[in-house]
Amino acid sequence: MTPILIGAAPGHGRFQNRTADAGEISAAQLWEEQSKAVADIVKKQQEHGVRAICSGEFDRKWYFGGFFEKLDGFREVIPKAGKQYPMAAVCEGKIKYTKSPYLENWKLLRSQLPESQWGDAKFTMPPPCYFHLRLGPGKCYSSDAYANDKEFFADLAKAYQQEFQTLYAEGLRNVQLDDPTLAYFCSDAMHDSLRQDGEDPEALFETYLQAHNDCIANKPEGLHVGLHICRGNFAKSMHFSEGSYEKISEKMFSTLNYDTFFLEYDNPRSGGFEPLRFLPKGKNVVLGVVTTKEPELEDAELIKTRVRQAAEIIAQGQGVSVDEAMQSIGISPQCGFASVAVGAEGMTEEKMFAKLKLVKDVADELWPNRA
Repeated sequence: MTPILIGAAPGHGRFQNRTADAGEISAAQLWEEQSKAVADIVKKQQEHGVRAICSGEFDRKWYFGGFFEKLDGFREVIPKAGKQYPMAAVCEGKIKYTKSPYLENWKLLRSQLPESQWGDAKFTMPPPCYFHLRLGPGKCYSSDAYANDKEFFADLAKAYQQEFQTLYAEGLRNVQLDDPTLAYFCSDAMHDSLRQDGEDPEALFETYLQAHNDCIANKPEGLHVGLHICRGNFAKSMHFSEGSYEKISEKMFSTLNYDTFFLEYDNPRSGGFEPLRFLPKGKNVVLGVVTTKEPELEDAELIKTRVRQAAEIIAQGQGVSVDEAMQSIGISPQCGFASVAVGAEGMTEEKMFAKLKLVKDVADELWPNRA
């Protein structure tokens, strides 16, 4: 496992179909500007020695966009009920995969890299349960399309599997699903809210775990799949989930078939490292111990101390040495540097790369012999 695994993209979908003076531009002009932005951020990542190179998601309007609404059966809408969000995709017919939603986006990123780096490049996707939780019970899909969640998620999983096959055939080897929904289940307030809506939080959580596993089932041999548990990271560090991973860790780690888990650990809202005692052997965890929401640099020695604390807990849980446990750990920023176009107050591109350099420098000290 590479010790420098960026928890999410350096920027999240900043471009919309408007210019700086709010004038409209065509789709072709938008793609041209997005392509320039992707080329620029890829070049800068290369210059700064970032290994898991990504597009910065400059080719997306939102980090969760570009997938559901391009599958047959979905329609893009502006939510009028449930949890308000800028865009949603509602399923109104049977889900069919007739063309790849992300192939052109992957080709754009790939085109900026020598083929020898394609395997390290990271591509991100939204999770299967994203709009199911956002829109609320009964609003994610039409009853004319699907009778229940099981049928809906089964067809959606087929689309994910086909997309993985398509992208893999075109050279993708490292994909990450960014999921804020699972983090909700860390929160007592969320559990209470679900019960008030007549939902069983435990049953819903199990439904989402199964949906994840079904999506990555039959993945191509050699495709690394990672899961980023996001707690919501917007302007001024606004977020939507607090609470330790304790509520979800045992079931999540023992159930999900991901290769690597990217967990946010940049401030007290995520709790301590104790839930990592449930990490199974053979799985990796990337600790997001450097925040992307504040410009000040963390103390390198404190980061190293925290990582060793996490390693001790994993070692005890797995019955292995601390040195052995360290081989299943990586570090990263806790999320992307701009979950919305505004970004974090005080964060600049220069400070962003300073954060990434800090991650790399600390990782080089913690894992001096790891390639």
